[in-house]
Amino acid sequence: MEIGIALPVREIAIKGATDAAPLLKMARQIEDFGFDSLWTGDSFVARHRLEPLTLLAALASVTEHVTVGTAALTAVLRDPILLAHTIVTLDQCSGGRLKLAIGTGNPLPVKAERDAVTMRYDERAARVDEMIRFFKRAWRGEDGDYVGEYHDYQALRDQSPPLQQGGPSIWLGSNGKPKAVARTGKLYDGWMPVLSTPAKYAESLKAIRDTACITGRDPAAISTSVYVTVNLSNSKQDAMAGLEDFTRRYNNLPLAPMSAYQLYFGGSAPAFIRWISDYADAGARHIVIRVGSFDHYDRQVRTLADEVVPAVKGA
Repeated sequence: MEIGIALPVREIAIKGATDAAPLLKMARQIEDFGFDSLWTGDSFVARHRLEPLTLLAALASVTEHVTVGTAALTAVLRDPILLAHTIVTLDQCSGGRLKLAIGTGNPLPVKAERDAVTMRYDERAARVDEMIRFFKRAWRGEDGDYVGEYHDYQALRDQSPPLQQGGPSIWLGSNGKPKAVARTGKLYDGWMPVLSTPAKYAESLKAIRDTACITGRDPAAISTSVYVTVNLSNSKQDAMAGLEDFTRRYNNLPLAPMSAYQLYFGGSAPAFIRWISDYADAGARHIVIRVGSFDHYDRQVRTLADEVVPAVKGA
């Protein structure tokens, strides 16, 4: 079992920070606390924050061994050739510690993004899958035609190779719907759902592994994770109030409608350990936690480090 922290990149931006120094300090602390990974979110035009790949390069420079990654990168909205170049460079700069969870973006009713991006949303999955297929071909050094339906990828063959053989691990960030599950089994190196019950998680993971077998892939090689927003307090009422405050400030929506899109937990550390153990039993092996608090972030991370990390790793 591994456990990581999604850094509060947007939260700090909302509070008015104009530099990355607090995030670099947090990264060092999180590594010292014993967490396994650091993650940054992404948004194209809505929910403003620092650009994630540039930030990951800085985070890699101030840490030594934690995984650095995106949760999740809206890759389809970036130029594929430039994105591949950036990923390869970041993989080299991080010493091969890079993992990338990829999403299609716009999982919520964000009008600002829909207005700014002319690409049809129903094309995004096919576009990002094509991109990742060609990235993997180039990173494995394969010959052949590099022209896809949506883009010409021939320039990938002129780029430097990544440090990790075959390139960094690419996970699909999803809500666990059947099409995303099938895409994971066919193409991706890992799965990061943001909404799933333990029972549904186990069902989806079986489907992923069955699809991997059918397509000639090793199902055991597909990494399994879950992404959850957590507010810890010995008072369940206080924890849920903290999550309510968080979603209203972060998403401009109450907790109830947000719970239809993302996974949330509010309660004590022992209760969270029991709650997350159900996902571990269902097959999750990497827990990515976004702390759902603007006002008590340091205390929450310390509680996670002191109580949750030892219990999860011990289990």
